[in-house]
Amino acid sequence: MKKSINTIAIILVLFFAACQSGDFQVSNTGLTYKIHNSNRGTKPSIDEIVKIDLAYRYPADSVFFHSGEYGSPVYVSIQPSVYSGDINEGLRMMAKGDSATFKLNANQFFTMILNAPSAPDFIKEGDSIYVDVLMHDIFTMEEFEAYQQKQREELMQEQETRAQQEDILLENYLTENNINTPAENSGLIIIVEVQGDGPKPETGQFVDVHYTGTLLDGTVFDSSVERGEPFRFNLGRGQVIRGWDEGVSKLNVGSKAKLIIPSHLAYGDQARGQHIKPYSTLIFEIELLGAE
Repeated sequence: MKKSINTIAIILVLFFAACQSGDFQVSNTGLTYKIHNSNRGTKPSIDEIVKIDLAYRYPADSVFFHSGEYGSPVYVSIQPSVYSGDINEGLRMMAKGDSATFKLNANQFFTMILNAPSAPDFIKEGDSIYVDVLMHDIFTMEEFEAYQQKQREELMQEQETRAQQEDILLENYLTENNINTPAENSGLIIIVEVQGDGPKPETGQFVDVHYTGTLLDGTVFDSSVERGEPFRFNLGRGQVIRGWDEGVSKLNVGSKAKLIIPSHLAYGDQARGQHIKPYSTLIFEIELLGAE
């Protein structure tokens, strides 16, 4: 979570700086750019790898992508320019710690750099896209391979620690919240808060559910309630995590319940999005709206 917040803050700094008029420059090749911070260090060479945060803005005051949404920086291999004044030239201008904004032809950027069939529908012919970049680091291929290996080793150690701590964290949560409902044989804990008067859904039926998902510390990671639209899935067909298939099958239509789902019934050793780390116990407040 902290990394995501830092990324958003960086993007906002770049955004407000970029909105100041009159300080864009144009290179000999036609690249329109603005340097916010320059350390005058070594620039990346072709085939080296850069670690960057970036945001796309269109129009200038609207961010429609930023790497913070994915919880980590982006790694990009430096390539020769595809056309004069492209983003590849811009990245080759930057050193470690630099930040910059590049104003690019939107259609060229999407079709020639991102290899999309076309630019998004909301972009018009001749429009510009603004790309904000903060360069964290530069690696040779050998350095990057060593860096990746170190990252893998640290991730394995973190996962081992999380696996060892999951049962302790869950026990602490149950104690702190005075929960003594016995677990199912699978380890799933179902706490019925409102007993519905409808039938229990059967395998193969489509069920409609409202839910809010949180971690043990209360962090909300997803909510159909906030979106204002129930979630529909085919019960017992593996379309959702195992804890959901099992928990929903044991509720009557109209029930509201809390499902406490240990990681082996959720995502196990896999991470999901910004918030769900490996070996995370998940808690869902759900309402079974219907089954058909």
